[in-house]
Amino acid sequence: QVIIPNYIQATSNCIISAQHYLVCCINDCDGVLDEIESQIGSPFAEPIQILAVMGNMSAHVSSLDEDHAPQLEGSLTSQLELIASAHGGQVPLHGRLFAQWLHYAFP
Repeated sequence: QVIIPNYIQATSNCIISAQHYLVCCINDCDGVLDEIESQIGSPFAEPIQILAVMGNMSAHVSSLDEDHAPQLEGSLTSQLELIASAHGGQVPLHGRLFAQWLHYAFP
């Protein structure tokens, strides 16, 4: 059983953690990653799969204050392909590089 206030205030959600105080917040990227994971159903995906899912996403509207889909053409697409080429043609969805890529796609 998860107690929501305890989860929200957990150290893993904190930006600053010191002996006397914590600055905690919910990570907006979690909703985006959850939707990608549920659509793909695997911890790895080809760039074309990720781009197809992100082109039809709904999580970015409610969680990131955006009213349009991210612009994925050009450098974002090539960066995603570079990530995949470094990992045998598949992008690890829980990897650091994909997390950074998501921050560029959803600034």
